[in-house]
Amino acid sequence: MKKIVKKKVKKSSKIAELTNLVKIKQAELINLQNRFEAQKKSLFLYANENLILDILPILDNFKRSTEHLPKELENDNWAKGINLIEKQLEEMLKNNGLERIIVEIGNEFDPNLHDAIEGEGEKINEIVLDGYKLNSKVIRPAKVKVN
Repeated sequence: MKKIVKKKVKKSSKIAELTNLVKIKQAELINLQNRFEAQKKSLFLYANENLILDILPILDNFKRSTEHLPKELENDNWAKGINLIEKQLEEMLKNNGLERIIVEIGNEFDPNLHDAIEGEGEKINEIVLDGYKLNSKVIRPAKVKVN
């Protein structure tokens, strides 16, 4: 009788051990699935990051050219076309998750959003280059001067 009880106890112990192992493996599988989903979501959100980073200098150059447009050319059809292309480019990038980081003179310097290229201090006194976020992730910090 003791042998039968010992065998039952041993089997019960083994069943408990295997049940626990199954639960652990199930939890590992769920964690793996969650990690996979997070990576898939991240890949989807940031798949075009490198392409957008390559396009940003083109957008910067469009902005520079339209900011320095002489007054006498404001009503010129060619100049209007250049402005339209710039706006279309901005809209296309915005539709793909890009947003400009809003920076104003006098704002506090934030190392998460800004890259100080000159000066030491806490206040922004010049914006050298716009910064951008892609789906809330900073992909290019704003280049600023501080004092």
